[in-house]
Order: sequence, then C-alpha cells, then structure tokens
Amino acid sequence: MHGFVDHPPLPLVLPPPETENLDPVTLQAFHALGRVFHLHRQAMQRKLSNPETHHGELISLRLLTRTDGISQREFADTLHLSRPRVTSILQGLERAGAVRREPDPADQRVTRVFLTPEGRRQEMENRAAFEDYVQQTVGKLTDGDKVELTRMLDEVSGHIAELVCPAAQEQGARTS
Repeated sequence: MHGFVDHPPLPLVLPPPETENLDPVTLQAFHALGRVFHLHRQAMQRKLSNPETHHGELISLRLLTRTDGISQREFADTLHLSRPRVTSILQGLERAGAVRREPDPADQRVTRVFLTPEGRRQEMENRAAFEDYVQQTVGKLTDGDKVELTRMLDEVSGHIAELVCPAAQEQGARTS
C-alpha cells in the first residue's frame, strides 16, 4: 500500500512488569496511556498522504507555511532542533521537491528556506489528513469528555515536565 506492511494495529500487550509499589489501578491507567501512544503513532502514519514522511518533515512544512523564507538557523531555533538535524530534514524535503534553499542576497552566509508548490500541496494534504484523524478520534468525544481529557492530560503533562525539567519547575514555583 504506502510502502509499509498493511496489517491491523496490535494493541500494546506486554506481560505486566513485576511491581511492588504500584497499585493495579495506577498501572492499568499507565498501560492505557501507552496503548493510546502506540496506536496514535500507527494511525497517524496510515492517515498521511505519504506514510514514510517523518514527523520532523511534517512540522517543517507547517512551519514554512507561516514563515516562508526563514533562515535555516532561525528554523533550527524555532523547532528546537540541532542544525545538523535540520539539515537532514531539509535535505529530505528537497529530494521530495517540497522545499528549496537559497543563499540570502544580503548575506551569503545565511541560507533561506522556501516552500515549493509541491511542498504547499503536501502540507495541505497532511493538514487535511490530520484534521480528519482528529475528528475521527477526539472529535467523537462529548464536549464534557474533551474538557475532562484535556484536564487530565495537562495534569499528567505537568508531572512529566517536573521529571524532565525539575529546575524550571522549582524556578516557576518561586516566582509564583
């Protein structure tokens, strides 16, 4: 089909880990969240116009629709990616005919990145696939469930952020 094996998604079924300090309800909730991540990734790949497109390329095309002509350095800074990673992403997009890079006329040391008509077409297709996917998943929930899901996921995100960046959380707490 699109360069990948077409089979039904498998639920994330792993033997339960040996745990001593986790209650069963917490563990069930954690596994349910893992299944969502696993199935979400599979479903998104199937919805895209080109399932071999990398997530970084999708974000790059979206960024360029708003900032066409951005410098490659600003591009890397905006996406919080290393310059070598951005170079790799842009090379893939160039091979696909989605972007072109040109030296800045005022400063030859600066490279500017532009969307091509093909890049605009790809971004529009990907955006439509994304919108359809969101409607078929989260869009099917009631408004109350969407609000509650958002609240719960924001809370879990906050706990994860504390683990990822404890210094920022401590500083934020001191300035509050």
